[in-house]
Amino acid sequence: MRIQDEQLRFAETDNQLLRQHLQTTGASGQPSNIESTVANSETIDQLQSKVMSLESDLKFSRNEQNELGQALEKLMEELADVKRENDILKDRQQLQATGNFAQPDYEAARDRTLNKLKVGQQSTAGKAIQAFTKELTHG
Repeated sequence: MRIQDEQLRFAETDNQLLRQHLQTTGASGQPSNIESTVANSETIDQLQSKVMSLESDLKFSRNEQNELGQALEKLMEELADVKRENDILKDRQQLQATGNFAQPDYEAARDRTLNKLKVGQQSTAGKAIQAFTKELTHG
């Protein structure tokens, strides 16, 4: 009789475990809708937080790209100015080496100076430089 009691107790325990499993997984053996919905919700939340993080990284990268583009444009302008000045200095050096001293290019000097001042020839500075070069050339 003791063996039968133990077998009966094991059968009841097995039945309870089977009922619990069916409640959580459903009759098909798959997770129940509630559990899969909770799991899906957690996965969606994780994905949304990753997307938001990536969006902020993208905005930051775009701002950085714009700043670098502007800095590059300024550097290219400065490089062009340096190249022009270098060409002028090479011409002067060549003239000094050959002994042919020609009239300096006052217009180029005026244009460079006005460009650095970011003003035009019609400005007060432009007119003053023009008057000065006129005095130099005509004595």
